[in-house]
Amino acid sequence: MTSSLSVTKIRIAFECPRLLYLGHHFGGMTMFLPPEKTLGIGNAFHQLSDQFVRQLHADSEFIALLAVAPERLDKGMITQKFEQRLYQTIFFPYLQRSLTEKPDKTQALHQLWQGLKGLIQRWVELLVSNRRFCNTQAVIQKTFLAQELSVKHTFILPDSNQQLIQGRFDSLVYDFANHRLCVVEYKTYQSPDPSAQLAQVALYSYMLREKIGVPIDSAVYSVLPDWQEQVYPWTQLEDTVHQLIPQKLMHIRGWLAWRPGQGEPPPKTLRSDLCDMCPQHSKCQTYFEPQTTATSASRTNPNVGQSQDFSSQKTTSNNVDKSDNDPSKSTRVKGSRSRPAEPSPSSPQDSEQKSDAIAAHLVQVLKSFGVGVDLQGIALAPAFLRVKLKPQLGVKVNSILRLTDDLRVQLGLQAPPMIAPQAGYVSVDLPRPDRQSALFDHYVQPQSLTPTDPVKIAIGVDLEGNLLEADLSDPNTCHFLVGGTTGSGKSEFLRSLLLSLLKRHSPDHLQIALVDPKRVTFPEFEGNRWLLQPIVKDTEGAISLMDALMNEMDRRYQRFEQSRCTDLTRYNQQASSPISRIVCIFDEYADFMAEKESRTAIEQSIKRLGAMARAAGIHLIIATQRPDAQVVTPLIRSNLPGRVALRTASDADSAIILGGKQGDAVNLLGKGDLLYLRGAQLLRLQSLFAPEITL
Repeated sequence: MTSSLSVTKIRIAFECPRLLYLGHHFGGMTMFLPPEKTLGIGNAFHQLSDQFVRQLHADSEFIALLAVAPERLDKGMITQKFEQRLYQTIFFPYLQRSLTEKPDKTQALHQLWQGLKGLIQRWVELLVSNRRFCNTQAVIQKTFLAQELSVKHTFILPDSNQQLIQGRFDSLVYDFANHRLCVVEYKTYQSPDPSAQLAQVALYSYMLREKIGVPIDSAVYSVLPDWQEQVYPWTQLEDTVHQLIPQKLMHIRGWLAWRPGQGEPPPKTLRSDLCDMCPQHSKCQTYFEPQTTATSASRTNPNVGQSQDFSSQKTTSNNVDKSDNDPSKSTRVKGSRSRPAEPSPSSPQDSEQKSDAIAAHLVQVLKSFGVGVDLQGIALAPAFLRVKLKPQLGVKVNSILRLTDDLRVQLGLQAPPMIAPQAGYVSVDLPRPDRQSALFDHYVQPQSLTPTDPVKIAIGVDLEGNLLEADLSDPNTCHFLVGGTTGSGKSEFLRSLLLSLLKRHSPDHLQIALVDPKRVTFPEFEGNRWLLQPIVKDTEGAISLMDALMNEMDRRYQRFEQSRCTDLTRYNQQASSPISRIVCIFDEYADFMAEKESRTAIEQSIKRLGAMARAAGIHLIIATQRPDAQVVTPLIRSNLPGRVALRTASDADSAIILGGKQGDAVNLLGKGDLLYLRGAQLLRLQSLFAPEITL
């Protein structure tokens, strides 16, 4: 059963159906890279380009450079001034931080700047052109309309099935000369398969067009090793998307549903040169059964799995210098946890066969109780499968909800299934017979973010296989209350959450305070460079730490007042010496609540920090194994808006963590199976698991 697909997977399908299959079912890298390409530059380029656009919007100096008559604008001079200003305000601070952390990256950073210069030059060309059609104050705002915009669309396939496609593109700009919006994708390498690249941007423009109702061009800016710009007008894309993509989606669904021994496997790429660049070449050779070349060629449609040749593109070259970066070097820290066994190559077949059987059995059990339902689909999460049921006409949703205990008995479950009404169906969550892990390294990669970038923590993986994160600068997720009993995976959740911060923020921009009274949650993090102070392990130290955080909060607000800033982000945008964010992770909070004196001191500290510390860049993550009413008082709950519940010992404990009458956490499966309360939406996720801690 194929759920939503990402635009990236569609691109991979055009490049090689077999790589798509392996990546979809087993994970791993799915990008074809030329031999000279080095990993690591893409994230930095996208982050810096996004910061550049934000700076263009916010800095009046850029507007002033465009404040002359359009015919007198000097593109060369404006480009030079733009480069100087963006280098001084954004790239140079990034350069200094990066060289401090990795002195051997000088050449790579230099070449990264060359790629950004090519992008700046293209931006200036567009701004100068647009200046003829709008005034100085509006030209930047009306040219750069959006960054990192998400889109989705449900396609109707030739076989009448539907397929949801989702994706996020880099930039949306407006070209006044052509009276056309344009979706832009940035690439830090020359794609070995431009046709697959075209399919990707064509999908973005089509999905956005369906959303807003106007034609949209597409463009790909490949900045390295030499500037290449491919522009695809909507008039030439429309037929491609309408005719080719739905047919391709139907093939993709068939490829992903294939199982070993069940007919022809997904076809090979017809571009043999891609095999030399394939990141999963060895696995591909061993997993797919060898086929006789002549027979395979005669039975396989040569167009299925082969990228189509689209030549409707305009190409320009600016000879921008080559830029690459190396992967971050990492050091293994002693005390790493045991790693779970990787799924065997046959696991997708086994998983879906077992899931189909479980869903069919569920439908039959409900039928035996006189409840008629139609199976709408199955979604596989790492720990559970979600069966989507449509009640037949005349069947009330409540007739399914009240059968939880009966289903537990009939299906042989350790805990009652979680049943909930959804939009258009009723979901029934059942344990997977072949539970999987959500490995940390598959979802979080090292980055070097700036002091003004959002600080996000990894929460868990959803049903679509996407990692959900929480922004600590958001008032709704600035502080967290986490609860889970023994075996729930609370400690691993906290470890992966912490690691997601350290992997993306340097010690110059982020400080961590850890409280670990049982001394077993954070042993690998002892003595690392991010620690504000040694790990706290006793009551006296915990009280002292909370007092220190309150004093630091007061000092920061005094500095903000002097600088006329309202929060840490605005202060860091203008300060020569940015202030670090502080994240305090307080495990086993209940251990400090036994004595009245310490209880009062810590509770009042949490109240004050929870109410005031967000804008100062200080964040609390309070975790407990025993979230009862005596430990997690209303005073504590009201000041910790973010909520994560792993398996709890009782439905009352679940309700204390999640609020209201949310008692479902008692029925979670443990080992990282969690409920995340995001606003009014309760999401079931799987926590990341980091078997090895590398910093």
